[in-house]
Amino acid sequence: MRKLIILCTALMMIALMPAAMAITVDGHKSPGEWNEDWAYGQTQATDYDPNGPFGDRLVGRQGAFSFPTSDWYDEDPKDDSGASFDESMATLGPSDSGFDIKRGYFHYDTMTDTLYGLCSVYGIPGDLDGNNDIGSDCTNNGDCNGTAGPAGIGVGPDETWEVKATQSGTGEVWVLCNNNNHSVFNGIVLPYEDVDVKFASTGANPCYEIAIRNMTHYFDIGPCVPPIMIEVKAGGNRDVPGEDTTTAFVHFPCPDIEIVKYVQGNDGVWYDANTPATGPVMANGSDVDWRYVVTNTGDEPLKDVVVTDDQGVTVTCLQDTLDVGETMTCTAEGTVPDPCDPYGNVGYVEGVGVVSGITVTDDDPAHYRCPDVPALTPAGLMALIGILGMIGIVGMRRRD
Repeated sequence: MRKLIILCTALMMIALMPAAMAITVDGHKSPGEWNEDWAYGQTQATDYDPNGPFGDRLVGRQGAFSFPTSDWYDEDPKDDSGASFDESMATLGPSDSGFDIKRGYFHYDTMTDTLYGLCSVYGIPGDLDGNNDIGSDCTNNGDCNGTAGPAGIGVGPDETWEVKATQSGTGEVWVLCNNNNHSVFNGIVLPYEDVDVKFASTGANPCYEIAIRNMTHYFDIGPCVPPIMIEVKAGGNRDVPGEDTTTAFVHFPCPDIEIVKYVQGNDGVWYDANTPATGPVMANGSDVDWRYVVTNTGDEPLKDVVVTDDQGVTVTCLQDTLDVGETMTCTAEGTVPDPCDPYGNVGYVEGVGVVSGITVTDDDPAHYRCPDVPALTPAGLMALIGILGMIGIVGMRRRD
């Protein structure tokens, strides 16, 4: 049974990954700004490890929300638009075209309640013909800077991007990016000022970056909630957005832990004795041993795992961390009193999610019983009556 015993605000409870360098929406993938490791929860990645480390880069699912597919990619395939579109996505010129999606990065910042996104492409952003120049020929596949908007000089007016986010298939946040500007429409009413976009085509590591603020106004943010799906669509001057489409998932940790306590009977059998009636019968003054089997049943690794006993029994564990799905056995020992008293104690476990910082606990009891007092047989009862009678007669004679 899960118990979340640290219940502060959802923003303080959830941290999807180790803190990255501060993200600046400027259209450049600066060194250290985005973590290259696979993001938390992206189990489809080729080399994803559910025990971390966790970064910002997400594995992408080919296609849009409405076209689910089992095709997952560490990097979106080059020039995969298909025959239904007018423009090639990769090699119209001597180098790669700059609106063919390559990698997606997303990071939710708990302190600012902001979802940051970055998309890198094959080639230079805005260079639709692959000639390494976005400003020389506005008639050739839309390669021109266009009018500078809030995003600054970058992608030309004939390259269009869409970014949509939804949770459990409801409530879409929809941002259309075009001509170095953005508009917000459909689904959830998202204020224009809650979005920043920046598309750079020059300088170091140019890319597409976006920030959506006040995420808790639009989505459930907290442990164990459904993931936020993010769909990115790119398109050129002859096609609408959708020529290249990929979907990524921002997952939220759901830590959990389980403890099962056992007591060993004098017969050597281990009993999961949750009630007195199911406990073993222990001999007076005999040794008694307990086992505490602890399992990480959540989806993130745990640290600071501690096992205790409500009767002050000393519990010994060989480790204090648990990877996803890992089990460890802790032990304790004691002595049955003489004469025996029926006994029950409860094992407690506590651990902290490495990713989320959430504390989870569980508990489980164990019991043992005492030998029954032997019942008198009819012959023994008659003998006892005779002895008591003789004691009575002797007493009466002494009084005489």
